[in-house]
Amino acid sequence: MSSKFDFFVPKDKTECEYIGYDAKKRGSTFVFPCRYFDGEVRSGGEPDYKSGARDIIFLLKRVRQEYNFGGSTGEFRQFQSMLWLMQDYIDNGCYVETETVYKNNGGGRINWKKTIKQNNILFDNGNIVYPSFVRNRVTTDESRIITQIYKACLARSVEELGFIYGLGQTERSLYDVDRDKDFLVYYLTSELNSTFRDYKKTLLNHLLAIVNNRDNGTKSLGFSIYDSEFEYVFEFLVNRAFGTEDVKRFYNTYSYYLPQRVPSSRLRPDTVMKDEKNKMYYIIDSKYYNYGYTRDPKDLPAASSVSKQIGYNHYLRDNLPEAERNAGYRVKSIFVLPYASAAEGEYVRYVGYAQRDKREGDVVDTKGVDDDVAVCLVDLKELIYTYLHNRGNLTPQALIACLK
Repeated sequence: MSSKFDFFVPKDKTECEYIGYDAKKRGSTFVFPCRYFDGEVRSGGEPDYKSGARDIIFLLKRVRQEYNFGGSTGEFRQFQSMLWLMQDYIDNGCYVETETVYKNNGGGRINWKKTIKQNNILFDNGNIVYPSFVRNRVTTDESRIITQIYKACLARSVEELGFIYGLGQTERSLYDVDRDKDFLVYYLTSELNSTFRDYKKTLLNHLLAIVNNRDNGTKSLGFSIYDSEFEYVFEFLVNRAFGTEDVKRFYNTYSYYLPQRVPSSRLRPDTVMKDEKNKMYYIIDSKYYNYGYTRDPKDLPAASSVSKQIGYNHYLRDNLPEAERNAGYRVKSIFVLPYASAAEGEYVRYVGYAQRDKREGDVVDTKGVDDDVAVCLVDLKELIYTYLHNRGNLTPQALIACLK
């Protein structure tokens, strides 16, 4: 049994409502973020879709704990269990039931407890003599039920997601996950209630998750995120790549006074980056917008976002530690948007800035605040690679350098 997978790379963010894998919506098709592979492959040849899909899957898997997405709880558990089972197979091979057999004499280690209990002790010139020894030997039985269930669940996992680990055909099983679902659930539940081994309990729970979420052979497996929700993942990635400061220190709070004080909402910057060498703070606003792909001005952040960032600039400038104010620290804002770099090495790119149009008589601020917001593009594929592998070309220094 081998898995056949199709891959879809949207050219526009409106082409598909989700990112990832959802068998109910698009069958065996994996959907990448917009332009994850652009028209031209930088390294030449065909894009490595399977490797890219693995990266997206593990990205969503790792950040799911930060946000509530990824399909239903049951579908996510089944997805996780399939990944676990395939990794277990790669690490340990197919699970095989073991049984301890006790025999008189023969091969194996002597079991003194059973030898003493089952034999009449003889004495010879004051020495204790045992006429025979009970020995134990561990045997394997590949025909036992849990081994066969393991093979059936592994085959199902490889059929659905084998491309993630490069797995193809697996061993045949006596059981079928769809046809024998009721019996498999009953047997696995019974075994789970009677075992005390940690590994076996973990294994049984994963097998149950795979079997339980099959409904009359209907594909329901899914691990995806709405494209509109991916903005939170993008913010998470940008913060991991460029954030140097704890944003909780920079909350901008507001209150009503009626006349008593009534706390209102608070504004939280996405990412704060500090450049000690050049005495600068950068407030980064992550925008998962289409401009990096379309270059259409209507896909840029709205005026309200520009105004909010400039407000952050002033708030942070007014609340810097006295030593940093005296040292001449400045504050600047940056919009960071995704794009697909067409040039090798151009993983971050400065394209311009936004500012409030000046009116006659405006006074220029000289207190260390830049009343503009830089617009920078970052290669989404490289951003994901930087996060997953904890190394890459997107660093605070790279973003600072592109602004100069």
